[in-house]
Amino acid sequence: MTDPKKRKISSKLHGDKLTAEYRAGEKAFKGLFYVEDKTMICRFCQHSVDWVRRNTVVDHIASKKHAKAVELAKGKPAERQATLQSAFRGSGGTSQERRGNFQKDFIRMMATADIPIEKVAAMKPFLMKYCSDGGALTSAQNLRTLYLPRVFEDHAIALKATLKDKLVSVIVDETTDHRDKSVLNIVVGDMDKLYLIDVIFMTECTAKSLSKTVLTSLTSNSIDFDNVCAFVTDNAAYCKAAWRILEPILTSAIHVGCMCHILNLVGEDFVKVFKEVKQFVNDIRNAFKRQPARKRRYLRHLSAQPDAEEDGEEDGEEDGEPARSACLPPEPCASRWGTWEKAVAYHSTHLQEYASFFDEEASNADNINRIRVVLGDEGKRARLQLEMNFIKESTPKIQFTLTKFEGNSPFAPVMYACVDDLMSYLMRGTTKVQFGPKTDDGLSSLPHAEKNRYIETFHECFTLALQKMSKHTDSSMAMDFYKLARVFDPRQVATVSHDIASYANLPGLSNPPDSLQEEWAIYMSSAKDQLPEDFKLHEFWKAMKLRIPRLAQIALQTIWLKTTSVDTERSFSQYKTLLTDKRESLSEPHTKQLLMLRYNGDVEKRLVV
Repeated sequence: MTDPKKRKISSKLHGDKLTAEYRAGEKAFKGLFYVEDKTMICRFCQHSVDWVRRNTVVDHIASKKHAKAVELAKGKPAERQATLQSAFRGSGGTSQERRGNFQKDFIRMMATADIPIEKVAAMKPFLMKYCSDGGALTSAQNLRTLYLPRVFEDHAIALKATLKDKLVSVIVDETTDHRDKSVLNIVVGDMDKLYLIDVIFMTECTAKSLSKTVLTSLTSNSIDFDNVCAFVTDNAAYCKAAWRILEPILTSAIHVGCMCHILNLVGEDFVKVFKEVKQFVNDIRNAFKRQPARKRRYLRHLSAQPDAEEDGEEDGEEDGEPARSACLPPEPCASRWGTWEKAVAYHSTHLQEYASFFDEEASNADNINRIRVVLGDEGKRARLQLEMNFIKESTPKIQFTLTKFEGNSPFAPVMYACVDDLMSYLMRGTTKVQFGPKTDDGLSSLPHAEKNRYIETFHECFTLALQKMSKHTDSSMAMDFYKLARVFDPRQVATVSHDIASYANLPGLSNPPDSLQEEWAIYMSSAKDQLPEDFKLHEFWKAMKLRIPRLAQIALQTIWLKTTSVDTERSFSQYKTLLTDKRESLSEPHTKQLLMLRYNGDVEKRLVV
């Protein structure tokens, strides 16, 4: 039966008068509890206790868990567990505002870390266990439908402020996701910074729809058309047609065909004639694709083989060092020629191991049988080895240039020289008769007539690659820009004109005022100074801002003009990890919002005022 005195106290203190402070201050409970933001917390157990009913507090004190916590706390300084509300206190605002800020920051964290929002249900017990009032975190449905759009709205505002009045390169590319939707990503480059400003799901990607979408996106992000200095795409016909539509509108821009895409096309044409090599590479790829047991058998087979002759340059070995550990063949990617070249380089040094391994395999699949036929015939295997050696020894120049341009560095001033060097290399290849040690050794063992036929074939490879390179660069307005941009590389100043009038087609250098001409003279004089061994072009021009601020700003904008569309490819890589098989139900707006938040990071903190 309830004690009448207790009932009397509860009735007197009902409503506003019965508070957490009152309950914690009762004589029976004094020193056991403290109050944070109207929450009564046990000093020993460090979690909240319902203070409205006195019996609940009494039961807590009588519990074994509390007794154990009191025993463990003997001799230790008292600690205070912060509540979620007190943790918010530094952010200011009302309790409701602070809770809203917590939800929004939580969304930002999840998006940046690429953690699916639906995982919040699994995270909530952890927060509730280790943070008082951790249950304040709302459901995944509310986070996605209520707070994600709010976070994205803040992000879009910050993005507009960041890009306001900036000269930018606009980089666009399109892909098809595994839902068979056409996705167009638009990235803008502000010198060394990159921002994904739009993700558009298109029903069709044509020159008209592409140009219209780009203009709409620039307008919605408050980017002035006159501030666009480059329109960067791959070299597809519809992209070039889209530029013809945009050219009268983006009057300050030039069209830049992605140099990495051009080099991929050059590489593809270089190996076009080697149909047997292509078939072999494809058969090896299919032999190991989704075959984990076969992969394990192959690695065991390699480990059991005596050390074979290895290519020191390929394997990074030196005399006296142990052989490279067994590894699987690289898997070529259809859209990245460099991965195909690496696969050929691997296959060229493992034909003997392949022959013995596939002879032991029980499979009679078509691709396995073709591998056996090629490697089992001495003549076919010798021809395959020769062609692979030629590819391995003749394509590193293309591969090196391609890999170089995939980085995020100021390539515009060096692009002209790199392209010119590659063109010269391909031109020499159309007439040379020595192609590399292993290729030449293979040719020497052939009859004279067959040797000549192979040399003609190798010359054809260089000719096809040279023609492809010329097709995409000879009439390119970007190449004219790259040629002029060399002037802003002090390492090349000695090889270019010193007359500022020669560079009127560069942004900011037409009709230069006297003050700019004076800065130009200072630069030409200082460019003769000895440069450090660790010279970095971007750092050089940042330092020159102190002496020649206006010219340095023009130079920085010129050297950072984007030369490839690899940055949109990187956004597609993030898109693929975002839209997995388990997240196919993500709506298009939510997919766009999460991808932009992840790609751009915390753009609000990167705001440049």
